[in-house]
Amino acid sequence: MVDYRSEDGEEYATTAESGTELPVVGEHRSSVDEFLSLLSNRRRRDVLYCLSEREVASVESLATTIAAREASVSVERVSPDDREPVLIDLYHAHLPKLADRRLIEYDRRSGTVRWSASSDELEALLECCYGLEIGSA
Repeated sequence: MVDYRSEDGEEYATTAESGTELPVVGEHRSSVDEFLSLLSNRRRRDVLYCLSEREVASVESLATTIAAREASVSVERVSPDDREPVLIDLYHAHLPKLADRRLIEYDRRSGTVRWSASSDELEALLECCYGLEIGSA
């Protein structure tokens, strides 16, 4: 919804919550909003970080890698008890959500997860998140 146009033709909308004026950016706004919503969860970002590096992984290896990152230890030091809650969370929440949005292919029977995201917007946002979270650590 466009509230008004500036003299230079730029369209603006006012957010209801804050009254802040934001430029209207067209159809890309909804895809960016969707990607930001998906990337708002640390474990979903970690799944996508892992898959962007190696494209295919098992759910178990993803859970181990994520548990290691969360505990700031090497993957060799992750115990089955540390990995189990992450594994359950991936199985029941995050992998189905990412698969529904077609960012990953998730085969429950084999436990295989494959990168399938091909959006430039998602890759740019993911790279930015990675740089802020992991690249600067």
